[in-house]
Amino acid sequence: MKKKKKYFYLKLLLVLIVIIVILLILKFKIFTKEDYSIELIDNLNIEINSAITNLDLVKSYKNLEIVSTEEKIDTSTLGEKTINLVIKDKSDEQHDYSFNINIVDTTIPIIEGKEEFSTTLGNKIDLLAGVNVTDNSNEDIEASIEGDYSFDKVGSYKLYYVAKDSSGNEARKEFSLEVEDANLVNDEPQDDGQEEVIEFTTSKGFKGVTKNGVTYIDGVLVVNKTYPLPEDYGNGLTSTTTNAFYEMQAASKLENLNIYLSSGFRSYSTQDRIYNNYVARDGKQMADTYSARPGHSEHQTGLAFDVNQINDTFNDSAEAKWLANNCYKYGFILRYPQGKEDITGYKYESWHFRYVGVDLATKLYNNGDWITLEEYFGITSSYEE
Repeated sequence: MKKKKKYFYLKLLLVLIVIIVILLILKFKIFTKEDYSIELIDNLNIEINSAITNLDLVKSYKNLEIVSTEEKIDTSTLGEKTINLVIKDKSDEQHDYSFNINIVDTTIPIIEGKEEFSTTLGNKIDLLAGVNVTDNSNEDIEASIEGDYSFDKVGSYKLYYVAKDSSGNEARKEFSLEVEDANLVNDEPQDDGQEEVIEFTTSKGFKGVTKNGVTYIDGVLVVNKTYPLPEDYGNGLTSTTTNAFYEMQAASKLENLNIYLSSGFRSYSTQDRIYNNYVARDGKQMADTYSARPGHSEHQTGLAFDVNQINDTFNDSAEAKWLANNCYKYGFILRYPQGKEDITGYKYESWHFRYVGVDLATKLYNNGDWITLEEYFGITSSYEE
């Protein structure tokens, strides 16, 4: 009997031990770290001045209570920030977590402004009036204008507002400027004693106008054997042309190249002297293949120039090859490309460049297969004789 009683107590003790062990296991399982979890968004890129709290950076959590409040994160300055978060588990044990975020600025500014302007010849207007630039950086950003235009030249100009923030994010918005001649009514010039205005359409559908002996096609000044300039036109290279050249020259120096101006603006009288010297040496027919008659030279426009050696020895130079493949980036075209002699009226000149603006220059570059102004506009280049 005593053995049975002893056996019973022993069995009971074993049962109690088993129960205690089970309870301990359960307790351990309930409060072990495996029973709670938290997933944080680490190294997240957040745009500057975004409205965000530390809880927005908690992707998910389980069996936890976040103790820290929804504290607003300061995103007003660029750079890396460390975020601290306090949580507690079901056993009331607190845990500190920290993670990093990156405040960045990849958003371009927003430009608001008119899309179309029109004015009359010689009447200047403020193209930046009413233009507003906003940006997530809250900077004061002023817009600028990219593209060539003149209030003193009739034409249709495609321009761009450009705005850039301190992080280098650049916005561009296209707009147009139409400069019209106030004397033109119903496509006919008024009789005001001035020279007749001639309007025409090229074979490619571009609108052209010649007034006072100066011809523009689609707003681009055109000078070749067909379209001359008057004797008194021009007084030097334009500032736009020289600034673009200096920018191109600086870029070439980074490639260890040496590009310099050899011949820029030439007046009517200067071209007359140069041309007649060539005629005296080689005859008129030969001179016409490489030298313009007075009034027909692009040098008189103030938009064209020759660089380095003004002869065929320049053709195979590293500078000539670089210019042929890069000048368009700065608004210049290789005016007389190789193999286009019958179109331009002149032999290949690797040294002669003309400013037309980046947009048109890029089109004429044509991925390295140069298109001439004559081909693009659908015009001729031949003397009337």
